[in-house]
Amino acid sequence: MEDLNNIWNADDELNEEQLMNYINGKSTKEDAHAVEKKMADSSFVDDGVEGLQQFSSAEKINVFAQQINEDLHSRLADKKIKNKRGVNTLSWEIIAVIAVILLCILGYVIIQMLHK
Repeated sequence: MEDLNNIWNADDELNEEQLMNYINGKSTKEDAHAVEKKMADSSFVDDGVEGLQQFSSAEKINVFAQQINEDLHSRLADKKIKNKRGVNTLSWEIIAVIAVILLCILGYVIIQMLHK
């Protein structure tokens, strides 16, 4: 769950440092080649790098990444709250279904007793 709280994940194929060095033209030839190979292999990585290249400075990228992380964290927290509500609602639904089944059985037993 902790992995979902940060869009820059060190275990990803590309990390923040590699991307920033590539975008700023500070990566070595080998690192640049590795990034370009990953871009060629994955349209997702390619779109991500192209999107990051649209920013005018690294500062803006960091601000945007922070905003995304905050939004992601709040959405995950909201999802946890909704899941908790679903469990409570489900338990009441189960109780209601059991009550209806018991009433049906009781009604059947009473009808059978009256017909004997």
